[in-house]
Amino acid sequence: MKVLQIAVGINGGGVGAVLLNFYTHMNHNDVKFDIIIDDLPSVKNGSLNEDAFKKMGCNIFRVTPKSQNLSENIRQVSEIMKNGNYDILHSNMEEWSALYCKLGKKYGIKTRIAHAHLAYVNNPSFVKRMYNSVLKVGLRRYATDFFACSKDAGRYLFGDKILKKNNFRVLPNAIDTKSYSYNPSTRKRIRNEFGIADTTFAVGFVGRLYYQKNPERMLSIFNEICKLHPDSHLVIVGDYKSYAKFDGLKKYAEENGFSDKITYTGLRKDVPDVMQAFDAFVLPSRYEGFGIVYIEAQAAGLMTFGTAKVVPEEVDCTPLMHFIDSQSEDKLWAKQILENSLDYERKDTAKEIENCGFEISVEAKKLQQFYEDKTKGN
Repeated sequence: MKVLQIAVGINGGGVGAVLLNFYTHMNHNDVKFDIIIDDLPSVKNGSLNEDAFKKMGCNIFRVTPKSQNLSENIRQVSEIMKNGNYDILHSNMEEWSALYCKLGKKYGIKTRIAHAHLAYVNNPSFVKRMYNSVLKVGLRRYATDFFACSKDAGRYLFGDKILKKNNFRVLPNAIDTKSYSYNPSTRKRIRNEFGIADTTFAVGFVGRLYYQKNPERMLSIFNEICKLHPDSHLVIVGDYKSYAKFDGLKKYAEENGFSDKITYTGLRKDVPDVMQAFDAFVLPSRYEGFGIVYIEAQAAGLMTFGTAKVVPEEVDCTPLMHFIDSQSEDKLWAKQILENSLDYERKDTAKEIENCGFEISVEAKKLQQFYEDKTKGN
């Protein structure tokens, strides 16, 4: 069976990591992914996930971003759908899934999945809010099935009525828990690579630097950590070169005297290994649909800190997960991080994560079975 996935981008973390995790653990003789990327090629963003998909036989189609030329985007996507003979459309484009599900219906794709990955999006423009409201109506009209990484994400994109229907389901952002199991030798190797001493308190941040992930606040929190515990180091894993405000981040660190205590790794294909080097994981996001990285951090045995009432409750599956109010001062964040992490004895929590339902080998089989059942129904 052929499944057409649509996403804004697939390199780095986020949706790309989710799709890669699921497809890696499916039977490629029975199901094949083709992927439309609503983005232009970028050398600075790398192609780690893209290369992995290609090795597994997936076709990758880059189309003109809708933000640059919507009519050309529609033309290119239509051409792919018309000639692809797809059984299933799986759109990961939030409100814009309405457009692609409509096109999918036009070109005979009977099963059209709209997948919600965000529980909130900051839309300051009234016009944009109204536009998204119209698209959400289209979602309910043209999608045949509704997926969400959490109930909050589903409620935000589809509304409460859809959540009560049989064609809605929560698809957990599952991971390969075993790959995150704590390994002291890996920890030492990665710390040596980054020049971090064994006794230094290392804080980890994993995610592309942009508005949602709140990197400015991360640096402000780390500044307070350094005041309380000078022998500290911050490791930022993810794309930073495309962040328009990156120079401002560097300037802030320099002005506050801790620029030599930050390592920017860029995109890494060995995030499970890199996490072994951390002593705590902090991601003060402004909004999240699910936040798979919080599960990854707990699977690595890390004390994990996120924003209360922003990060979905579903990630709270071990005692390692801590929620801090977004209104709390940065020095309070720093104090709670240090109090919970400094004397913590690292443990292997992979089994606990698996028991919470986030083991990818299990969830991938469920998704493949869903695809197969839908195809038989068609």
